[in-house]
Amino acid sequence: MREKEGLMTEWKLVGRPALLLVHMQNAICKAPSPIEAMGHCRATQEDGIIPNIQALQKAFREKGQPVIFVCTYTPDDTKYASYGGFWTGGREIIVNRMGTRDVEVIDELAPMPGERVFYNWPFDIFRHNDLRQYLIDKKVETVVVTGVATGMSVGHAAFVLADRFYSLIVPSDTCTDGNRELHEAIMKWMIPAIALVTTSQDVIAHL
Repeated sequence: MREKEGLMTEWKLVGRPALLLVHMQNAICKAPSPIEAMGHCRATQEDGIIPNIQALQKAFREKGQPVIFVCTYTPDDTKYASYGGFWTGGREIIVNRMGTRDVEVIDELAPMPGERVFYNWPFDIFRHNDLRQYLIDKKVETVVVTGVATGMSVGHAAFVLADRFYSLIVPSDTCTDGNRELHEAIMKWMIPAIALVTTSQDVIAHL
């Protein structure tokens, strides 16, 4: 592949692709939120990733390819402890309970009828759900990974997908993190170790 102006243009799609939206849910992407201090809500809006994910959704749906959602939840018997960073202050944060708005996909990216939403805890997208079997049943070979946050759930998702030998594509304009330096570090780590990092429009052009 030849890299031109930061965009990989000479590549071929491997097998059937699926679009994966990681943790594009209200508590992480929309203010006000109990975890707004992490900066992910702000970054989601400022970096403009939602329109780019919408464009990918439209393209995948038109091609009849799977659009998949993973939202994180917190078990009822779990509370986030105050251990440092933005958690300081001696307060317990209750967030992402099942059945609440926190764990719902944001309205702008809402699933269409028939599209699956999987729930995981805490970061591994395959934990506590049947996502792995769903990908097998759909004969998916390539996963296009989008979402929030790059330094937490998106990076982790890329790693566990690579560990299961999926071909990975990460459009850099469809993921973000409240920590800009961490976002950039993870994106650099993915190249060329486990993923093709390109843009949403480049992915659409190759569908």
